[in-house]
Amino acid sequence: MRITTIFLALAIATASAPVLAGETEMNALVAEKAAILSNMHKKAKRALVNAAQDEAFPRYFTAHDHGAKQDAKSRIEQVTLTVQSSFHVEEMCLISKDGPELTRIVGREIAPDSDLSPDESAASFFAPGLATKPRRAYVSIPYMSPDANRWVLAYVTPVVVEGGKEAILHYEHGLDAYQAALNKGMSGDDRYVIAVADGGYVVSDSRGPIDIERSGENEAEADYFKPVEQAAGKAVADVYAGVGDNKRGVATVSENGAKYAVAFATVEGGWVVMAIEKQ
Repeated sequence: MRITTIFLALAIATASAPVLAGETEMNALVAEKAAILSNMHKKAKRALVNAAQDEAFPRYFTAHDHGAKQDAKSRIEQVTLTVQSSFHVEEMCLISKDGPELTRIVGREIAPDSDLSPDESAASFFAPGLATKPRRAYVSIPYMSPDANRWVLAYVTPVVVEGGKEAILHYEHGLDAYQAALNKGMSGDDRYVIAVADGGYVVSDSRGPIDIERSGENEAEADYFKPVEQAAGKAVADVYAGVGDNKRGVATVSENGAKYAVAFATVEGGWVVMAIEKQ
């Protein structure tokens, strides 16, 4: 694919660039799928932020005796169980601003204090989550969850007490939830949708399942996911490489004598959703 074709994809709004029928259809399809993903993020963030406003959090951090602190902790665990039940959360935990886990729920199980991590500050979501503005939530890049033992996304919001950030409240959703939403209604290889995470790996592909469960000690993206070129070909990979700061784009590209309409849309969390159709 010529580099000029990438520029066409990123300059869709220019009147001089004619938009073909296939491009129009793929542009509409990718907009629909990106909106589905964005709405999932919006609902998850709202639920997490609302949970972090429960009065148990300031009670926990301002308690002056062990009994009051334990009462507040029990209330926090009930709040997290309720959220988990409603949103099919893999894991949910409260982490101190200094790094130690204060509470954790995995499945429907409350972790005992002896099982809580002494330091989560090195987790990829910790620093950006703590830096997030109050009543806002951060969407992480995908990672292998050490507790759920599968690939997940994290949502993180700071817990603010008397004007200061004391902790982060965090939960994880398995990538299969996003795969199912993006793949719904799709079938066949000639018209398909992929999602590319930050780093260039395809984490969802409507042409077939992508396993997200832990395999041995493997934790690297390359152990589970294919890069764009391997999954969808060089022409699609070239479009992905040209996304840059552009939020939307569409083009017709060629590879091995065949033409493809390719559209993309960026979504919070560093994902690029791409719709591809053989012409």
